[in-house]
Amino acid sequence: MESNKMFGVQIPARLDLISIVGVAARECAMIRGFSSDDVHLFCLAVEEALTNSIELGFGGQVDEIDILFSRTSSGLGVKISSLCLPLEPDKLPQYSLRRMSDFNDTTGLSFHLVKKIVDTISISIDKDGERELFFEKYLPEKRVNDFGQEKRNKRKRLKRVNTPHLLRFAVPDDAENISRLVLRAHGEVMFSEHIYYPDRVREMLKIGELFSVVAEAECGELIAHFALVGDMSNSLVQELTYTVIDGNFKSKGVLKGLDMLLTNAKDRNVYAVTSYAVTNHVHSQRGLQKEGFSENALFLSLSPASCNTDKYEEGLPDRIANLSYSKYLGPVSLKPLFIPCNHQAMILNIYAQMGFEPVVADESTFSDVQGGASRIRTDVELKEGWMLVSVHEYGDETFSHVRSEIYKSRAQGIPSIQVLLPLADAATPTMCGKFEEMGFFFAGICPGFDGSENLALQYLNGVDSGFDSVLMLTEFGTKLKNYVRECWEESLRSNQCPTEE
Repeated sequence: MESNKMFGVQIPARLDLISIVGVAARECAMIRGFSSDDVHLFCLAVEEALTNSIELGFGGQVDEIDILFSRTSSGLGVKISSLCLPLEPDKLPQYSLRRMSDFNDTTGLSFHLVKKIVDTISISIDKDGERELFFEKYLPEKRVNDFGQEKRNKRKRLKRVNTPHLLRFAVPDDAENISRLVLRAHGEVMFSEHIYYPDRVREMLKIGELFSVVAEAECGELIAHFALVGDMSNSLVQELTYTVIDGNFKSKGVLKGLDMLLTNAKDRNVYAVTSYAVTNHVHSQRGLQKEGFSENALFLSLSPASCNTDKYEEGLPDRIANLSYSKYLGPVSLKPLFIPCNHQAMILNIYAQMGFEPVVADESTFSDVQGGASRIRTDVELKEGWMLVSVHEYGDETFSHVRSEIYKSRAQGIPSIQVLLPLADAATPTMCGKFEEMGFFFAGICPGFDGSENLALQYLNGVDSGFDSVLMLTEFGTKLKNYVRECWEESLRSNQCPTEE
């Protein structure tokens, strides 16, 4: 959004001009409130990211790089747009500590440093060699303070207090009370830590990343919270999350807040709403089923177990699977979908559960990649331990690019990797087969934030599949689990992991 921009600059693609951008980076970080140490790290990340972008450029005399600093809900974001050489990513040399120690070879060091410094990073490669590198550096914000023992004991004595309430849309000034509600009702087990930081919640509400409905009790305390989160305020697909109800209060009609939120989303032309339920219990699945959501994908080992339970139980896996749900709010696209024949029955079954009968393209219309440049976005969450590669358009280097991402993620120890392939593209059945030969296996289908329909594949890196700990509420959920398990077992039998050639 325009109001989030702090500073933008365009420079010729020359290494000797990086210091100019470094000055701007320092000022933006200081204005945003970073400590002196974090200002230094932020500037280093900016300088190294620019070095990497310039090194991968065409080296032309008139080449330019666009840099945009933006205020995000978590801290500062940096977008670097440039033109890059059409090189196969898996052929690019990666940083090696041993090579540096033995031969003083620092190749690949710039990008390695960026990844070590920043909190999130994504790279998208568009047509004609356009490359966009975006990363965020978080502010070391204070979490909402826990309550003292006296207040906790008082809260326990007030269980199931009857109270009237007011349902309303949240405003930025509700941020601290929202964070306190989550901590009070759920403890420290929410999958995303953003909700525990009032400053982040306030900024997310302000810029439209978070759209919330709260239930305010007669005493002025918030007793329920429902939220939608998107990549941006106008995302066609948004995620339902941070659903919290304080069990200490009893107030009839609180769940109407969710209906209020979804009705507003439909008025805002949101195409679909997604949500994730953990599989170490079925409580969250039950709530989504009651609201008309349907299972669409099972992602194994997606979340650290500590994010979903406040104490470890005997036999609990190191990572927990997530069951993805979707609900369509408006007319579904009638574009023909190119569905791989081996997964067609399951995919049509998933759509049927959601009340949608897609137009299926005939097998005779399937094709190979037609050449040209890819449009790919890669998102990495190092702390949570996952990577998502979203293919928007295929090109000559699509397969090599994704294969390169897998090599890097394996080296970094990222356990859960997902790939989304566009079902509206005639090359998807062919590309699906190639990825399955690498060791990927079926996860389900997912609506994209741009309103697309996508085939979801997944790859596990050094972690247990955890099928025995996956609990499903419905008969269809069990059917989906069994199908994903069959696909996983088939990937093991093929024994073709993505090793370097």
